[in-house]
Amino acid sequence: MQLVLIAPGDWPRVFGTTMRAFFWIGLIALGVTGVDIVPMASTAEPSKTLAYIIPVQSDISVPLAYVVRRGVKEAERAGAQTLILDMDTNGGDAKAMEPIMDVLAKFKGDTVTFVNTKAYSAGAFIAVATKHIYMAPSAVIGAATPMMMLTTGEVPNLPDAIQKKFTSGYAAKIRATAQRNGYNSDVVDKMVDSSSDLIVDGKVLKPKGEILTLTNVEAEKKYGQPPKPLLSSGTVKDMDELFDRIGLKGATVVRIEPTGVETIADWINTIAPILMALGALGIYLEFKLQSFGLIGVAAVACLLLFFFGQYIAGLSGYEYALLFLVGVALLVVEVFVLPGHFISGMLGTMFILVAMLMAMVDQYPGGPWVPAIPDLTRPLMNLGLAAVLASFMIAAAAKLLPRTSAWDQLALKATSAGEITAPTIDLQPQDLLGKEGVAVSFLRPAGKAMFGDQLADVVTEGDLLPKDSRVKVIKIEGNRVVVTKV
Repeated sequence: MQLVLIAPGDWPRVFGTTMRAFFWIGLIALGVTGVDIVPMASTAEPSKTLAYIIPVQSDISVPLAYVVRRGVKEAERAGAQTLILDMDTNGGDAKAMEPIMDVLAKFKGDTVTFVNTKAYSAGAFIAVATKHIYMAPSAVIGAATPMMMLTTGEVPNLPDAIQKKFTSGYAAKIRATAQRNGYNSDVVDKMVDSSSDLIVDGKVLKPKGEILTLTNVEAEKKYGQPPKPLLSSGTVKDMDELFDRIGLKGATVVRIEPTGVETIADWINTIAPILMALGALGIYLEFKLQSFGLIGVAAVACLLLFFFGQYIAGLSGYEYALLFLVGVALLVVEVFVLPGHFISGMLGTMFILVAMLMAMVDQYPGGPWVPAIPDLTRPLMNLGLAAVLASFMIAAAAKLLPRTSAWDQLALKATSAGEITAPTIDLQPQDLLGKEGVAVSFLRPAGKAMFGDQLADVVTEGDLLPKDSRVKVIKIEGNRVVVTKV
């Protein structure tokens, strides 16, 4: 086997993403959603000499689901025909197990699990989600009874009726998965349900009251007419022998490895709506200040952290982060180059919204440009929650910040003082109350205004006023001169 490194996505993906962004902006403008149009960038031609290996050699967890999703998408893009799970696990979190099973079902090629030592609990479910199972000598699979678990890791003492209802749901899912992949559904059902015997060809293979666990020898034993293995397609001593058995000897192999940041990404994605809301708040404040400083850097950092979480989760490629940066660049143009022009600001805002929404959508190579409604449900919920949080934050900022000295300092620093070279006249602010004058710089919302022959630092209550606007002093708060447009 030849081992090669994983390469990142290429520029055609970036181009395709940009085209999808323009497409989405068109849909937003027309008020159209949920239309299944044309496919995404096509995958490479399937290659029987290219196989991807994904290690499942730890407890089943959300970070592992990220690794599997990333591996499946990389394999699809590369045109791999075979995907292999190298499994040695005690089981784990059902919350992570289900998305792993769903992701494996989306791979268009052949899927294989190599049980290297053990596949207990959630591991057995995931193994059955592949089309073939091979086991190492002395390997075991089974004992898949699901249990509710508290966030502390403790198993609660639940009434029998609730536990049975909980178990029944997972039993139905694994039966359906087994039937889809050609396994004996009674066999996998007895890995979950201990309430009845497992009888095959008149033999009791598992008595009532026990959960089924099979050794490699038991799992590959054949029953029925025509004879068919109970669960495993055979025993192989290692990965090399597995490749010989499945006809991939000499194939190029890509092994997906955890990056070590999946756990961090899980935390990032948990707070994704907060990160988006903080980013929106920062962009709002920079628009009010008409500048790009520490607040803008912090806002962009929050949103890039959001995209990083989606990328590690296997949901988003880096192309959506690039699209987001293009949106930010358009907003900067709106602030510094074409203030009040609105077109670049509107396009930038749309690019940012499309990038954030699509970064959360689980799209696969060869899939539609516009996701189905079920695929948009969670992203839209997260984006909606972020919008609500941002609205509250912005409303609070608009009401409270203009009354603080910190805002005055930020606003005055943001003022384009270079437009005015004459010094501010030293006068008592109280003398200006009620006077009218002319803005001699852009009020963003802070700036300078001329009252007769007196030049003063002023600030609006949040409005942006262009140079030469007529203004009036409406109140004095300490040394703070507050004006409004006449």
